[in-house]
Amino acid sequence: MTRPTCARQFGRTGILALLLACLGPFAAVAGADAPCTKLPDLWFPPPGTALANNGTSVQEATAAVCQGGTIRVTITVDTLTCGDAGGFDVSLYYDSADAGHVVGTKHVDKLPGCQYVTLTFSWNTAAVPPGRHTLLAWADSGERVTELSEANNVYTLPSQVLVSPNAPLIDVKKTYKDANGGYATPKDRIAYEIVLRNDGCADQKDNPGHELVDSIPQGITPAGGVTATSGKAALVGNEVVWDGGIPAGGSVTVTVTVTIDEDVTDSTLICNQAVASWDSNGDGRNEAQEPSDDPTTSERDNDPTCLVVRIPLAYAPIAGTIDAPTLSEWGAIALGILLSLGFVGMLWRRRRLVASGRK
Repeated sequence: MTRPTCARQFGRTGILALLLACLGPFAAVAGADAPCTKLPDLWFPPPGTALANNGTSVQEATAAVCQGGTIRVTITVDTLTCGDAGGFDVSLYYDSADAGHVVGTKHVDKLPGCQYVTLTFSWNTAAVPPGRHTLLAWADSGERVTELSEANNVYTLPSQVLVSPNAPLIDVKKTYKDANGGYATPKDRIAYEIVLRNDGCADQKDNPGHELVDSIPQGITPAGGVTATSGKAALVGNEVVWDGGIPAGGSVTVTVTVTIDEDVTDSTLICNQAVASWDSNGDGRNEAQEPSDDPTTSERDNDPTCLVVRIPLAYAPIAGTIDAPTLSEWGAIALGILLSLGFVGMLWRRRRLVASGRK
C-alpha cells in the first residue's frame, strides 16, 4: 500500500517543508508514490489556511451569549507530514487546560497523513462565571500519538467569548477632548465624555440613588452644563450625577464641559474618575460599583482619565526697558561692524600709498 503524496497547499510551511515532510527519503523514483517514514505532526492551522482537497481551516466560536446559553466552537486539526496518526482525543478548555475547565472531548479514529478533520463542540455556559473567556484546544490530549513535534498541540482561539450574566453588567469609559485642539492650556475648554454600557442580559433600572457620580477635581471649573443622551444628568455641588436606566445591550453617554482654571501652573496633572453604581443581582438596589476606565491607556484597566496642563513660552518685553537683540539681529550688527572695519582699512592703506609717493 502506498502512502499519500501530499498534493496540497501548506500555507506558511512553504515548498521546502512540503518536500521534506511529504516526499521522504524514498522519493528518488520520478512519478512514483514513495512510502512515507515520517511521524505525524498534529497542529491547528490558522483560520483561512488552505488545506487538502480545497479545504480551509476554521477556528471560530460564538462571540457572546447570556449565561446558560450555548456557545458553538469549531476547530480544525491537521497533520503537517505524510505520517498517519492513529486514534487520538481532541479536548477543548476555557481559560486553562485542566480538568476544572474542560468544555468537552472528541475522539478521532484516524487521521491520514497531510489530511485534516473539523470538529464542532457545543458548550453549555450555565455553570460558567460571567465575563470574557479564552478558549484552548489540545490535540492528542491523552498523549497517545508519537509525533514529529509535541510543541504545537495546544492552540488558543483567536478571539475571546463573552458570557454575560442574567443581570445588568455595567462598564464605564471616560475620555476628554480639548475644544481648542492641541495640548491643554489654562482657560481652555475641555469636554469630558462618559459612556456607560450595559453588557448584561437584564435591564438596569433607575433605582434609588445615583447610577453615576463624577467629582470635579481642583484645577477645572464646570462650564456649559451637563448633558446625557437619556436619563437625567445634573451638577450637584462639586459632583456630576446621573440617574436613569440602561437596557440590556444598550448605553448612555454623559457629557461634562469644564474650563481649565487660569492660575493652573505648567505641567499640572489633572485626573478624575467617574463611578457607576448598578444592581448586579436584580433586587432593585445598586449594590455594585464600577470605576471609569480611560480607553486610551490600553495597557491598564479602570484607570482615571488624566490631562497635563501646558503653558506656552512667551517673550513679552518688560515695560520701560529696551528689548535685547535677537540672534538674527546680532548677525546683522556683526556684519555691519565688519563692513565698516573693512572700509576704514581700505582708506588707511590708500593714505599710506599717497604719503609714500610724495617722498
